[in-house]
Amino acid sequence: MNNGFGLRKAILLLGAVLVASGSYSSLVKAEGADGGRQVKATPWKEGAAVATDSNVSALSPGYVHRFANDPIMLTGVDRSYDVYYNVPKAELGSNHYLELDLSYSDLLLPSQSTLTVLVDNKPLKSVILTKEEAKQRKVTIALGADEAKPGFHKLTFAKHGVVSDDFCENPDNPANWLQIARSSFVYIDSKETYTTADPLKEFPYPFIEPGTTDEVYGVIVVPDAPSSELLSSALELAARLSSLTAAKKPVPMMTESEWAKAEGKPAHVIAMGSVGAWTGPVKKIVEDNGVRAENEELALDSMSLEEAGKNGSKQLLLLSAAKDEAIAEKLRVLTNPKLAGQLTGSHLVIRQTPAVTDEGDEPKKLTLASFGSEHLLLNETKPESGKLSVVVPSYWKLTGESSLELKLKVSPLLMAEVGEQTERKTEKKTKETGAGRYGKYGLTVTVNGIPKTVSLQELAKTKTQGDTYTVNIPLTSALQDKDSNGALDIVFTANIGLTEGPCTGDSNNGRWIFVDKASTFNVPHEMAKDSSFQHWPAPFVSDQGTDRTAILVPQQVNGTFLSQLSRLAGDLTSASDTNRRIAVFREPLDDQALKQLNDYHVIVPGDLGQFPSLQKLRDKLLLPTENDRLQLGKYAAINETTDYAAWIQPSVWNENRVMAVFQKVNAGAGEQGSFVHPNLLQYLKSTKKPGQVIIMNKAKAVFTVAAPSDSRTAQDGNALNPAGKAPGIPVWLMVLIPVLLVGLLIVFIRVRRKEKRDAGKQ
Repeated sequence: MNNGFGLRKAILLLGAVLVASGSYSSLVKAEGADGGRQVKATPWKEGAAVATDSNVSALSPGYVHRFANDPIMLTGVDRSYDVYYNVPKAELGSNHYLELDLSYSDLLLPSQSTLTVLVDNKPLKSVILTKEEAKQRKVTIALGADEAKPGFHKLTFAKHGVVSDDFCENPDNPANWLQIARSSFVYIDSKETYTTADPLKEFPYPFIEPGTTDEVYGVIVVPDAPSSELLSSALELAARLSSLTAAKKPVPMMTESEWAKAEGKPAHVIAMGSVGAWTGPVKKIVEDNGVRAENEELALDSMSLEEAGKNGSKQLLLLSAAKDEAIAEKLRVLTNPKLAGQLTGSHLVIRQTPAVTDEGDEPKKLTLASFGSEHLLLNETKPESGKLSVVVPSYWKLTGESSLELKLKVSPLLMAEVGEQTERKTEKKTKETGAGRYGKYGLTVTVNGIPKTVSLQELAKTKTQGDTYTVNIPLTSALQDKDSNGALDIVFTANIGLTEGPCTGDSNNGRWIFVDKASTFNVPHEMAKDSSFQHWPAPFVSDQGTDRTAILVPQQVNGTFLSQLSRLAGDLTSASDTNRRIAVFREPLDDQALKQLNDYHVIVPGDLGQFPSLQKLRDKLLLPTENDRLQLGKYAAINETTDYAAWIQPSVWNENRVMAVFQKVNAGAGEQGSFVHPNLLQYLKSTKKPGQVIIMNKAKAVFTVAAPSDSRTAQDGNALNPAGKAPGIPVWLMVLIPVLLVGLLIVFIRVRRKEKRDAGKQ
C-alpha cells in the first residue's frame, strides 16, 4: 500500500512539473525508438528576444576567417589590393583582430617603406617594413566595433615601398615586392549564442549562413510517408537554400523517424508537412502547441529546440498546412527573394498566394555582377583587378561567336591627353613634349592567360553613349578550348602611364579606367536535346528552369536517399536563377501519373527494382540488368570494381523526351538509398565528352565508357532510337539507290543504241 501511494505521488509530481513548464512547450520522445532523442520545443513569443546557438561558435567560441586562397603579391612602388571578410551572426566580445603573415624584399628602405591596412576604406594602421623582419613577420592589428559588425567588409592592403634613395624610383624593379601569405586571417571574438526577436526576418539564417566555414547548419525533415507534392516542395526549398551558399553545399533531408533517432551534433530544423501527416515527435509538437492550418493556409511557426542532455538551443521552423498542395502553392514566400525579404515575426499565416513577376521566360543574362564582381576602378596604385572566375552554364550548346561587351568610363584627364597626342602632327613635336607616352594608355583584358589590349587612342575615335565607351572582347576561342570546360579566368589591367616620369610620390589618382559591373557576356546558345551527358544538366535544365523535369522516387525513402536527392536537385539548379521546382512522381504510379510522365524528362534515382512502373519496360533500357543488377560487360566496364553508374537515353514513356538513371551498382550494408556520389556529379558538369554511360569505380575515378560498336546512333540530332530497335537504312539512301540504278540503265541503253547505229553506217 505504501508502495502504491509513493507511485501515485511520483506521477502527480511529474505531472505538476510538466504543467509548470507551460502549455506551449512539449517534451517529446520518439515512440519505439530505444534511447531516442528527447527534445523540448518552445514557440517564440511575438516580439520577444530569444537566444539560440550561434552556428560558428556553439562548441568553440571564436571564429577564424581566412580571406586569401592564394598568396597576395604587391609589387612596385605604390600598390593596393582588396579582399573581403565575413563577420557571422553571434553575440560578440571585444577581442577582434587581423593577423598578417608577411614577407618582403630585404632591400626595401625602412625609412620610406610602409604597409597600410584599411577596412571599408577607413585607414586602420600603418606599419614600417623593417629590414630585420623581411623574411617572415607577423603583424597583429586590433579591429574595432565597426570592423566587426555582422556582414561582409572590404579589407584593403596599400603598400608603398622603395629600394633606393633616388628621387626617381623605378616602379618595375623586381626587387620591390611584398607578399601576404594565405595563412593570414581575421579573428572574430564570437560567443556561443545569437539573440533575435524576429526570426523570420533573419531567414534563411540559421539554417544556412553563407560565407562561413560550413555554410549549411540545418536539416529538412519530412513525414515518414511524404507525398509527391511535399517531396517536390522540400527539394525546391533545399535547392534554393543550397544556391545561396558560396560552395553550393547540399542541404540534408531526413524522415521524421530518422530525426527522432539521430545521434550526434543537433542541427537547426525545417519541418514541413501537412498537419495530419506527422506520426512521431513532430506530431507531438504540433498537438501540444496547438498548431493549426485551415483551408489553403500556410503557417510558419518558429520554435526553440532544446535536447535533453545537451547544452544550447536550436531553432525549429515548422511549415504547416491542411494539405501538402497548399505548401507547394505558397512555398514561394520562402524561395522567391522578393517575398522572402518581406517575412517578419515568429508566427505567420499566409492565406493568399502572393503574385510575383514571372521571370522564367526572360533570356538568361550574364554580367560581371552575376559572377560576383563589383564595379572596378583601376588607377596607378591599383592597376590590376583580382581574378574573376566565369562559368558559362554547362547545359548551353554554343551556336555562334561569343564576346564580352565591356562598358567603360575613362578619366577626362586621360582622354584629354590622348586628344592632345592626336593633334600633334610631327615626330619632332612629339619628342619635344613627351606626348608619345600617351599612346601607351589602354586596358588589357586577359582571358585564360591570353591578353587583348584596347588602346585609348582608338577608343577616343568611337562614339560614346553619354560618357560610356563600349568595347567587345572576343571569347569564342576561349570557350571552345576543350580544356576550359566553359570556365573563364578574367583579369583587367589598366595601362595609364605616369604623369611626370617614373618618380615616387605621384599617385596619379586623377587618371583612371572604370569597368561597369553591368558589362554583359553575349553567348549565343541553344538547349541541347540529344541523349548525351555532354551538356549536362540539359535537357533537364533550360533557361526556363526545371519546369519540364520530373524525378521518379520509390515508395519507401530514407534519409540517405532524400539527402542525395537534395544534392542532385541542388546540382541541377545551381546554374539556374529561375524556376527550381522539380515534379516528383512516387511509386506505385496510377494510370494518370503514367500518362503525365509523357510530358517530362525523367530522372530515375536508385535501384531499378524499386520501381514497379519500369518492370514491364526493361527491354527499353539502355543498360541490361540481371536480377536487378546492372550488366556493364559490353561497355568495357568491370561490374565488380564499379561503384556508381549513370546513363542517359530516350525516355521509356516518350522517346521524344530524355531519361537519366543514377544507380549504385553493388549496394552494401548501410548503403541502401545511395545512388550518386559528388565526384560523379562534378564530372558530369565539367566534362564535355559526348557519351551515354558514366561510371565511377571504387577508387573514386570517374570516366565515360565507350559504347559498344552496335550501339544506336543519334537520330535527327535529337534523341537516340529506343533500345531494342535495329538501325535501319536511311530514307534518303533508299531513294537514291533506285534513282542511280535507273540512271545507269538509261545510260547503258543509249550507249548500246549508239553502238548499233555506228555499226549500221559502217
